[in-house]
Amino acid sequence: MNAEPFPLPDDRALAISDALVAKIRKEIDAGGGWLGFERYMQLALYEPGLGYYSAGSVKLGTGGDFTTAPELGDWLAAALAPFIDELLRELGSQQVVELGAGSGKLAEQLLKHLSARGHSEIGYSILETSADLRERQMARLASAGSAVRWLDELPEPGFRGVILANELIDAIPVARFVKTGATVLPLGVAVEDGRLVIVPGPADPALSDAVSQLESDLGQPLADGYRSELRLLLEPWLREVLGAIADGGLLLIDYGMPRRDYFRPERSDGTLMCHFRQRAHSDPLLWPGLQDLTAWVDFSAVSTIARASGFQVAGFTTQAQFLLESIARDPILSARELSPQDASVMQTLVLPGEMGERFKLIWLTSAVKQTSLPGRDFRNWL
Repeated sequence: MNAEPFPLPDDRALAISDALVAKIRKEIDAGGGWLGFERYMQLALYEPGLGYYSAGSVKLGTGGDFTTAPELGDWLAAALAPFIDELLRELGSQQVVELGAGSGKLAEQLLKHLSARGHSEIGYSILETSADLRERQMARLASAGSAVRWLDELPEPGFRGVILANELIDAIPVARFVKTGATVLPLGVAVEDGRLVIVPGPADPALSDAVSQLESDLGQPLADGYRSELRLLLEPWLREVLGAIADGGLLLIDYGMPRRDYFRPERSDGTLMCHFRQRAHSDPLLWPGLQDLTAWVDFSAVSTIARASGFQVAGFTTQAQFLLESIARDPILSARELSPQDASVMQTLVLPGEMGERFKLIWLTSAVKQTSLPGRDFRNWL
């Protein structure tokens, strides 16, 4: 865990965490003394009224636990606007759906930039599962009126337009595992000496099969003691989203890497990270419900699922490549003057040591439209 002292949560927050821990303990007892990590992560993030995304705390920006690109400024939205503009014109559509819109800032910025490009009649829909975040989005976007609506479920099959998600997949719960010789054991949560601890559980055939397939894809077995995670819930989620799209595509923006980099021998404890008050650390059991839990995205898995669903991977690039190429090729963006604050934000967005290389964009399209992403094409990495 990070050696720097953490600011203590207030009494109200601690009470929420204690209530969530009590529920987790009940599930551990009901499971015979052990709870799989995937279920633990689901409870910690999404349990109604108690989970991180459901209990009302400020999550995004300098006053929250982590910062996303839209919270820094509107450069990501400004770069997305010409790409989305081109595609909507080709489709003859005005429909954009954002999945998991966070504070609503990206939606607010995109609406402004798309309107400036002539999309005054755009229909912008948000699918948000967190009631707390939905309320914040509604307050931020109140001035947009009927241009924005909130969905309770994905659009019906036949959707024509763009669906996008910024930093969403990383919050889909993961199953953690450890290799013990030739055996794969799931990792989960138990209670020892009155405290929650991470321990191996009984073998899970589905997880073992998934790790075997992973090792086959890698061309070599994982080492004894190797710990990591697989996002087994990704496939049903992604197939459902893609199943709604008849023409257009799905744009995913997140931090992650191709499989060959994700499961390098030296990355022997996976990518699970926790965020609390702008501090990143590795203890997922610290104050359950009060911190974000996240794992990087295996973009090779995204690609495989998309192709098996009849979609094409029409683009895969880094955030730095996308932003710089978008600015270079678009007259509106290239003419925009950089203030000192803009210059500082741009450094954060594009430098390799910041967000520029860690964040990737992958563009999945139906068979009809193949508009490519600006920036160097890294599909061969997948």
